[in-house]
Amino acid sequence: MIDTTLSRVISLRRFLADVAALRWTRVRGVDLAVPAGLAIVAIALIDQLGQPIAGTPFWVWWLACSAVVLAVSAGLVRPDRVAPLRPVTLLVVPVVVSWLLFDVLLWQQDRHLYDLNVYLSSCGRWLDGGQPYMTAPIVVWPENAASDYFLYPPPLLPVFGLLSRLPHPAVAVGWTALLAVCAFAAFRLLGLRPINSLLMVAFPPVMIGIESGNIASLTLLLFALARRAGPGLVLSGLLKVQTGLPALWLVREKRWRSLVVGIVALAAIVLVTLPMTGADSWSEWWAGLGYRADSQAAAVALYGSSYARYLPSLVYVAIAAALVAVALAFRGRRLLAALGLASVFASPALWPHGFAFALPAVLLFESGTAVWLLLGAGSMNPSWWLLFYFGWLAVAAEPRSPDRDHPLAGSEGPWP
Repeated sequence: MIDTTLSRVISLRRFLADVAALRWTRVRGVDLAVPAGLAIVAIALIDQLGQPIAGTPFWVWWLACSAVVLAVSAGLVRPDRVAPLRPVTLLVVPVVVSWLLFDVLLWQQDRHLYDLNVYLSSCGRWLDGGQPYMTAPIVVWPENAASDYFLYPPPLLPVFGLLSRLPHPAVAVGWTALLAVCAFAAFRLLGLRPINSLLMVAFPPVMIGIESGNIASLTLLLFALARRAGPGLVLSGLLKVQTGLPALWLVREKRWRSLVVGIVALAAIVLVTLPMTGADSWSEWWAGLGYRADSQAAAVALYGSSYARYLPSLVYVAIAAALVAVALAFRGRRLLAALGLASVFASPALWPHGFAFALPAVLLFESGTAVWLLLGAGSMNPSWWLLFYFGWLAVAAEPRSPDRDHPLAGSEGPWP
């Protein structure tokens, strides 16, 4: 009975891998995956195509810039160096160009670093004797960052309190640069080459986190460091509770030393900062989280893209727990990637940068075309959830090495 079940599981995983490899898209020698992928990416961009950039629609910039980059890549500016492009390049270039154009639109806005300004203003209030955490539910989104509330545990109060006393322009530039470097380092640790790591910093969900000044790039770096510095997974829970879920990887893999070091480091941080923050700040933080949860019922925008917005609380918690249980059925890198996916769903307030935790799972695909298709189609609202759903497909499929079109070509996959 057990042998039969195991055989069926193996067959299912092999079937999923065959489907995800996209070889079935080759009809009479013609690979339809790339043109189909371009069409899917264009559909995902539908809400952006009419947006103006310097008075010209997004779609004009997208077509023109893609054509220029493809022409240069093919060596058309030097007829003596013309070389055929690999078909996947016809997908990769428009995808990356769409990211860069979206980033231009993002930075054209007149309000930047909202999250950083929340951190600074709320912790500045704390230094002045005020309350950084919510003291009652709200029914509308705060008018501005100065009237918003801190969501992170008390040990971070002194950090951002100190930053609030420094010149804001210097803090803004330094913090933005730090987040970009953290994101770049995270992708390098996942195994991407420098150029691909740099391009992934422009990936819209990642860039949205950087533009808002959210701490997400740091949590992504701690996640990417897992195989080299496991204690960081425990410390990540201090920044965002749901990002601490991958610490279960240390338990499943029996990396007890890393787990203990992480717990001791976490305890040390709490004890060192306790004289500065006071014990009451912990109960105020916990109460503030409760008020935030109560506020989401009235100001539903506070949920972001989280499924907690649509599901009864018990159902939402049950599904999140089930996803963690499914993740724990895997081992090694797939377990770690699956826990990253579980943390995405478990986010009670989910913003675009949270979907970056699905990227290691996406990179488990064998097909480079499939990866670039997902990175294109899943880069814009509301298609971010594609990264989550297909990430589970990649985790469940039979392990295979990346093909030559893959961003991780030449390796065994993420976390090499």
